[in-house]
Amino acid sequence: MKRKTKIFILLGSVIILMLSQKINAQLVITGVKQTVAELFQVELVTAYGMESQNDEEIISENYMVQRGDIQLYGVLTAAKSFREEKRPLIIIAHGFNNTLERYDEYADFLARLGFIVYRFDFYGGSRNSKSGGTDMLSMSVLTEKLDLSAVVNQLSNESFVDTDNINLLGVSQGGVVSTLYAAENPDNINKLVLIFPAYVLFDDVKETFDNLGVASVDNIPTVITHRNAQLGSVYLKDALGININKEIEKISAQVLIIHGTKDEVVPYEYAVEANKLFSDSKLVTVEAGRHWIDNAFNQVAFPAIEEFLTK
Repeated sequence: MKRKTKIFILLGSVIILMLSQKINAQLVITGVKQTVAELFQVELVTAYGMESQNDEEIISENYMVQRGDIQLYGVLTAAKSFREEKRPLIIIAHGFNNTLERYDEYADFLARLGFIVYRFDFYGGSRNSKSGGTDMLSMSVLTEKLDLSAVVNQLSNESFVDTDNINLLGVSQGGVVSTLYAAENPDNINKLVLIFPAYVLFDDVKETFDNLGVASVDNIPTVITHRNAQLGSVYLKDALGININKEIEKISAQVLIIHGTKDEVVPYEYAVEANKLFSDSKLVTVEAGRHWIDNAFNQVAFPAIEEFLTK
């Protein structure tokens, strides 16, 4: 019996050692040097390694926004007492074929900085959108700008929102939509955070249009394949009519761009060029960062966002 016990203990030790080595190897590969003990400790701190400065309970609740016949599904995240006083607001605009659930960590992080955080699903923004339009055939950057406009308008009328401190955080295509909104409504937005904004999409739609071989935008098929997704012709038509550089130059709000150097979807160079066009912007570079948000990305992004929004 003692011999069996020793064997089980030995096997357990070997397994723990192997798991430890595997986890540590994975962490080194991603550039995050942590021991196994430190890995489990991460659960007790924020994603960028600092203890929360706000001990108040953070809550989330559903909040719907009406745009005509469309009801946009969204979630408010904030300190439990957020209705007791006016607070700054930040609205998260998700990326292409994403949903609001991708940004839970960002919502919690921003709420602990004292913001009311609103995330929502764009109508037709993905196959899983809880706002409807899941065939994605009616979606474009301009229809998503209408969604964002409805969100800002409705929340601006809430007694708990400080209308002098409304901010946007746009991710990928959501960064493009946030840019378009801020350009059209310069007095409504205080600060703009852009995470790998997909300014490349305007070159992408031109390439897709050229490959169709049609005479004009009026001849674009009702359904097209773009970025491995079935989209409606409105997606191409609306984007082809936008000069994004001119829109960027209209923006007066302070802008923070965060972009990875190894982004294969939206090359880093697009962020560099956009940073030159904004009147008041800062580009934060994530070395070897790609077109997704992970712990290594947030190690750079979270401190930069906190400094930008709270200074």
